[in-house]
Amino acid sequence: MFIQQQIKYKLLLSFSLVITILAGCSQNDSQREFEREAFNRASGITQTNDRGEIIDGNRDPDDWRIAPFFQGLVIVDPAFPNPVQSNGRIFINIQVTGIDAVSGLRAFVLYDTNNIRFLHEEPSSPLMTGLYTISLNPLSIAQFQENPQGIYRIILEDFSRNIITYGDIQIK
Repeated sequence: MFIQQQIKYKLLLSFSLVITILAGCSQNDSQREFEREAFNRASGITQTNDRGEIIDGNRDPDDWRIAPFFQGLVIVDPAFPNPVQSNGRIFINIQVTGIDAVSGLRAFVLYDTNNIRFLHEEPSSPLMTGLYTISLNPLSIAQFQENPQGIYRIILEDFSRNIITYGDIQIK
């Protein structure tokens, strides 16, 4: 009887381990797919006003989604105002809800696959729970300051280079 219980326990433990590994692989695959999508070209924007409210339901479904690794741990509001004038500022609010969930924060702009520019770093690691606001100068985002107009992809990642979210902004 005791041996049967040990066998059942070992089988249950093995089954649990296999399920955990498979779930982890699925999440890793989901994260990798999300990160591949982040490196696509900028394609549209979520239009927001100066208070961060979405204008007339103009929401790009691809913008500011949360990566699988960070779901339930961070909330990111769409960048605002969007579009932004070249002489203005654009803001991104990140609410960290998980304890020790985010190991630092970096923002960069993607021009194409091999061309990025660093924009901002939140040096504390891990980030404490609470609200973080990234304030960006549109001329720092623009690939060419002489002609800054365009749509640009902003990517946020942690210090381990895991992408947290991404979204597109337009400079007018």
